[in-house]
Amino acid sequence: MTDDARDVQAALAARSDPAAPPPSPSARQAGHQAFARIYDRHAPVVRAVCARLSPVASDADDALQETFIRAYRLLHEVRDPDGVRSWLYAIARNVCAERRRARARRGVHEHAAGEERVMLNGTASVSASPRGDAPSYPVEQAEALDRLTIALDELPDEERLAIHLYYLENDPVAAAGSALGLSRSGFYKLLARAKAHLGTLMGVVNP
Repeated sequence: MTDDARDVQAALAARSDPAAPPPSPSARQAGHQAFARIYDRHAPVVRAVCARLSPVASDADDALQETFIRAYRLLHEVRDPDGVRSWLYAIARNVCAERRRARARRGVHEHAAGEERVMLNGTASVSASPRGDAPSYPVEQAEALDRLTIALDELPDEERLAIHLYYLENDPVAAAGSALGLSRSGFYKLLARAKAHLGTLMGVVNP
């Protein structure tokens, strides 16, 4: 049994089940510690996924936090405890896609409001958020990233993970050996197949 599988079991054992006696304080503490280990084990790469798919750098930390909040709430839905990493990636991609769409919608509304101000005042104005945040994410870029997210989701788990490892890990070969049990040559063969598959899904020749 892997560390992830053991920690998932321990975290689930600490949950309150209406049909069972409540867990003891020590069991709850052990469950929280188990989920903390899952976080420590995977947060760096999940944050890298969030940073890659987020409109601005400051969004990555919020997306990371939301990812693990959802993961804790949905932990009972894990079907393969040994595949927690891929499961967390999927949650992170969904969180980032939702945040991109929300930012894009906000950008459309802000642009429309700016045009209305120009019509009413007869002068041009620069649309900015009241807190001075980064500009709203362009709709076209948000849509392109959504298409990429959808295409990635259609890849088999190992191909999708190979692409994430290649672009997000400092040492993707070592990470692939740990996560997938692959040699260097095996990893690069899988990566080439994943890139070709992704290119087909995206409608391009060389992804």
